[in-house]
Amino acid sequence: MKRAIAVVSTVAALASLPAPALAAAHELRTVSLPFLWPTARLSDVTADGAGGVWVGGVQGNYCLRWGDLCPVYNDGNPVVRRRVGSSWKEYPINGWTGQGEIARIASGAGETWIAGGPGGSPSTYMARFDGSAFQKVAVPAKYVSMLVTGMAGTFASAWDLDSGDGLFKRTGDTWTAVKVPGVDYVADLQALTASDAWAVGYKDGLQQVPAVAHFDGAAWNSVPLPAVTENDWFRKVVPVAANDVWGITAKRLAHWNGTAWTYIAAPAGFPNLDDLTVDSSGTPWVVPEESAPPEKPPYRYSGGKWETVTIPAGTEVHDLAAVPGGVWGVGTQGDGPAAFNGS
Repeated sequence: MKRAIAVVSTVAALASLPAPALAAAHELRTVSLPFLWPTARLSDVTADGAGGVWVGGVQGNYCLRWGDLCPVYNDGNPVVRRRVGSSWKEYPINGWTGQGEIARIASGAGETWIAGGPGGSPSTYMARFDGSAFQKVAVPAKYVSMLVTGMAGTFASAWDLDSGDGLFKRTGDTWTAVKVPGVDYVADLQALTASDAWAVGYKDGLQQVPAVAHFDGAAWNSVPLPAVTENDWFRKVVPVAANDVWGITAKRLAHWNGTAWTYIAAPAGFPNLDDLTVDSSGTPWVVPEESAPPEKPPYRYSGGKWETVTIPAGTEVHDLAAVPGGVWGVGTQGDGPAAFNGS
């Protein structure tokens, strides 16, 4: 998924901005995929740091229904492919047992990690790429719900019934618990440098509310946000510069200007926001959660306006990643998987 990835004083005037008018469209086009078994799905795309991308998902999954039940089913087999130049390359996934989906790929600062398992999310399997294959790594808790890697290190949000939610950092060959003040659940963590990182998610009180913290190289510190009146929480964060950080909650685009966070309303009629990337020009792109038809296309926010992104008829885009000079996406075309790129 794809990240372009001090403490501040409280600012009194933090306000939500109204939804701006819509402008002209940009375009994503389908890209040929390698052979995949029937009933395949691609769920994640991530820049590989070398101009290409990783994609992950599942193939060969099926359900033979009997009424509302699914007495005969198969979770399928994992898919990980890397786009190298104009071709796709597959690598061994060692230590994988059983069936399921690669739901998360994280790549940055020379590291690439994957996570998955039956049902894909939450994940019970993790592995690190050694340059020729993925080697299994012990998970920090029973289930992994978030996985990132970059300049600040490799982190996972994980939980089990006994210990609840937790954030863990890879330290040598082990996982170390990390406490982030003001953020009860970390949904994403991205860094510009080892001493400039952002963690986003939610605080869990009477209702879930967005929460953000910043790491300055010595400690994590909670950062104030505009108030919200409904359940909402941060899903993604993409640092571009110290004074230019983008994020999304389910309902809003958010921006940090070096002093304060402000909210920008999503396009009118848009379902919950699900993914975010920022292209090489500094423009944020968003895609919605899957919803009842008709599905909404991606949008980009440029010059204070939302711009629709044109995609081929019969396709949907569910995940994004920026690479130098363009943007990649994965989703569906008809009943099958699809990959996209464009600008």
